[in-house]
Amino acid sequence: MPATRPGDQNAPDTASAPQVVPTTASAPQGVPTSVSGMPADRQPDPGLRYGSAPGRRAAILRRVSRDGYVSAADLVDELGVSPNTIRRDLQRLASDGLIRAVRGGATPADATALPFSDRSIQAADAKRAIAAAAVRHIEPGTTVALDSGTTTLEIAKLLPADADLTVVTHSLPAIAALAPRPDITLIGIGGQYSRDTRSFGGPETLAALEHLGVRTLFLAATALDEAGVYGATPYEAETKRRLISIARDTIVVSDARKFELSAPIRVCTWSAVTRLITDALPEGFTLPVRTTLAP
Repeated sequence: MPATRPGDQNAPDTASAPQVVPTTASAPQGVPTSVSGMPADRQPDPGLRYGSAPGRRAAILRRVSRDGYVSAADLVDELGVSPNTIRRDLQRLASDGLIRAVRGGATPADATALPFSDRSIQAADAKRAIAAAAVRHIEPGTTVALDSGTTTLEIAKLLPADADLTVVTHSLPAIAALAPRPDITLIGIGGQYSRDTRSFGGPETLAALEHLGVRTLFLAATALDEAGVYGATPYEAETKRRLISIARDTIVVSDARKFELSAPIRVCTWSAVTRLITDALPEGFTLPVRTTLAP
């Protein structure tokens, strides 16, 4: 997905299989090549071409499971088949209930139900970069709220030392990361524990948040689009909305894959958001919110 240049922005602040042809071109010394002259590690796997639809579809499922999203264009390149073949493969897998076909590619059949540990390793570098950009928006001596999520956990790990911060969170991993730090006043919000999100929710959580106030909320998202921010469950969405209601500034932290995903419940529109921090925006995508692109 193309990224616009790093920095703050306002959007308005925002067939047949290929023929292998022998060649005399030489590859760099030490790089194994095939008869096509391309590096061997970038050659399409001939076992996954037209004659091996089951193997090809199994490879697609592995990619979707591993990365959470795979684009059709990447599959065309990696598997060495035509866009029409990939389109038919994705349609077949989707009709079998094995994936969810989305714009330009595919996600898991239930993208919102990936275990926390699996989500934490997806786009890990982007999440760390987003977290590093996010902590620059924290003012010393203020109260910060951390939503549950894998990106907000990275923020918890990077909170500056000796900044006299108070942190409010219902995320168990964030509580565990911050509990040993004597320089942070930690307010852990309890309630009914969800193993899928490793966070607390429900009436007790909402009641505990009601009488609090925070300067900056770092809000996670299951999916994003032009209309706003989305969550996976009513419980999750209600907690996010309560957090927004007690925050002076709401900063959405989310990697660019979330623009390709979908979720059933809209948490808020962009009018409730002060800033979006992400690693890239889809081409031609504009948002009515100040946007920071993490390097």
